[in-house]
Amino acid sequence: MNTKKTAFATYTLLLLLFLSIGVGTHSCNVQAKTKRLKVDLFLGQSRQLANNGVLSFESKDESIVSITKKGRIHGLKAGHAKIIAKTETEKRIYRITVKKRGLVYPTFSMMKGEHLDMQFSKNTKKKVRWTSSKPSVAKVSKDGVVHAKKKGDTVIKARFKGEIYLCKLTVTPKEKSVIYLTFDDGPNRYSTPKVLKILKKNNVKATFFQLKPARADFDLTKRVLNEGHALAMHGYQHKYDIIYQSVDTYRNNLDKQRKLFFNRFGVWCTVTRFPGGSSNTVSKYNPGVMTKITNKIHGWGYHYFDWNVSSGDAGGTKTASGVYKNVTSGLKKGRENVVLMHDFGGNDKTINALDRIIKYGKKHGYTFRTITASTKEYHHAVNN
Repeated sequence: MNTKKTAFATYTLLLLLFLSIGVGTHSCNVQAKTKRLKVDLFLGQSRQLANNGVLSFESKDESIVSITKKGRIHGLKAGHAKIIAKTETEKRIYRITVKKRGLVYPTFSMMKGEHLDMQFSKNTKKKVRWTSSKPSVAKVSKDGVVHAKKKGDTVIKARFKGEIYLCKLTVTPKEKSVIYLTFDDGPNRYSTPKVLKILKKNNVKATFFQLKPARADFDLTKRVLNEGHALAMHGYQHKYDIIYQSVDTYRNNLDKQRKLFFNRFGVWCTVTRFPGGSSNTVSKYNPGVMTKITNKIHGWGYHYFDWNVSSGDAGGTKTASGVYKNVTSGLKKGRENVVLMHDFGGNDKTINALDRIIKYGKKHGYTFRTITASTKEYHHAVNN
């Protein structure tokens, strides 16, 4: 009897030992089969990850790279992200690096009736093949010009050098009465933070046509972007006698600023405003230069905006009441109102009028928007 009990106890211990060894070995095998992989993407680029046997995919930062249930990734913003793929026997950890270069608009929102010129941040002579997943929402021409047709979502696909690039596009309804608040000549440590504070308080976004920021003011440009405003270009510098010397000089002035914004902040700017406006006469020392530039600037990949409402804050208007009156009397329902203001140093008259201007716009049924690459351009008559 004792012998039988001893044998049974021994058998039980051996069985438990065997099971514990088995579990331990299984755990070690799972850990050993964790794979770490690296993938580089350009902005907008889409690739398929291996999905055989994969139970789930997960992106740890959807703002940088998205992934479908079937494992197709899409680079949305420059930076680093991690994607985890799980199977029954292993875990794959993909470390994704999305580079700054690539398709300028991996995602985009535009209103019905607007058009958008698709661009790559590096110009190429290679032909790109463009298609739209829902042409009834937005169609795209063979040259990459998107026309928004009706409310909805579509995907604009570009096939380029054997790779696929995607723009996830949303078309929103056309808004009839719009105010585009625009600020020129910043950033400035006195005025820009005050303007941003008022905009944030009222939950309104604006467009900042900046000059080259001083290195000490890079944080102000970054703040403009972080708070959801549009960054646009007023030029690397503002000296009329330099920038309007020739067509090439003016283009270099823009290209230099775009390169700075791209390298420093990862933003590929296409929206710009001429110092003095396209109707300026300060360039008349060089006859015809504005006519030449305005005829060429779209071919350089830029969109230029003048204004149809002026605050007068850089002219003869000396008080906040004067700025308020100029803006509110210049607004018109049923159109897109592009309002010219400035955030240069010490511009208290605009700072003190801004909150009242915004409240007036909201009370009278206007919508506030930022200028984008698809916004209908407003141009003055060229005087040179």
